[in-house]
Amino acid sequence: MTDTPTTTATIATLTVNTPRRFYRGGERILAFRGLDVPPDFDGYSPEDWVGSTARLFAEGGGGVTTLDSGAELPDALRADPDGWLGEAHVARFGKEPHLLTKLLDSGERLPVHSHPSREFAAAHLDCDHGKTEAWIVLVAEPGATVWVGFRDELGPEELAELVDAQDERLLAALNPIEVSVGDAVLVPAGQPHAIGEGVLILELQEPTDFSVMLEHQRFGLELDHAFLGLDRPLALRSVDHGPVTPERLASLRRRWADVEGHGPALPDEASDFFCAEVVRPVTGDVTVPAAYAAVVVVDGAGTLSSGHGTREVRAGDVLLVPHAAGEVTVSGDVTLIRCMPPAV
Repeated sequence: MTDTPTTTATIATLTVNTPRRFYRGGERILAFRGLDVPPDFDGYSPEDWVGSTARLFAEGGGGVTTLDSGAELPDALRADPDGWLGEAHVARFGKEPHLLTKLLDSGERLPVHSHPSREFAAAHLDCDHGKTEAWIVLVAEPGATVWVGFRDELGPEELAELVDAQDERLLAALNPIEVSVGDAVLVPAGQPHAIGEGVLILELQEPTDFSVMLEHQRFGLELDHAFLGLDRPLALRSVDHGPVTPERLASLRRRWADVEGHGPALPDEASDFFCAEVVRPVTGDVTVPAAYAAVVVVDGAGTLSSGHGTREVRAGDVLLVPHAAGEVTVSGDVTLIRCMPPAV
């Protein structure tokens, strides 16, 4: 284990952290972060795990963030939890951030899948976290589409039949949502969903890699992986059978691009799981309170200033800000998104 410092107030720059996955993507992540595509790039690096204390459920178990010091992030947090996370967070949640942030590039349509709730995970997966997630759209090709929730209610037998068939009816049963840059969508645990080809999203999640792969055959996934090592009937009990109405879908959406100055990027319902704030100093500097945050600069260039110094930032930068950095002032023609744990 690498030694970690006992105190920290330094804003850390994070390099790409792209474990190999079973679906294609990754070029949009490299382009967004201003990096060249390496000669050995095989097209299966579609996720950049930001500020990660979680590991892949399968596919080799990687994913944890390593800091410039060489320390893995969980070790750094354990060494100085109050400095990284703040005393109030530690008192309520302990020495982990309760957050996984990713950049995700869908080089192909992702499979129809869902994630278990906290209650299901505690009962059947020996984990306090489920996997509610949210998508903040940064890049979208014309006509880009995501799917969330079944349009009509499905009985257990109907759902099992669709999963057994492994055909186009599974996707057709979901609600399609056309998305563009500036959209945000909350996906509660249990809701079946898919992300279409041609989207780069900033994704906030509970910190697990639990997915029930309703659609698995096309991606060559083994059943043990597809159903989290559980019997299929039990795994399918974690899935919300619908219906998800147009009114409910509307409540899960927000336009983060409409925020000026400083404001929430996600629907209010997300705050039980994580928080995301847009910071855009349109009419003057914006000062945000101390917080542990994964910060993604999505447009422009500017500066971040705290009691520990000032640094320049530009579109594509990804940073990890410890609570001990204190208040941070954002200046310039810049837009960034702060991804944070649930409010204390």
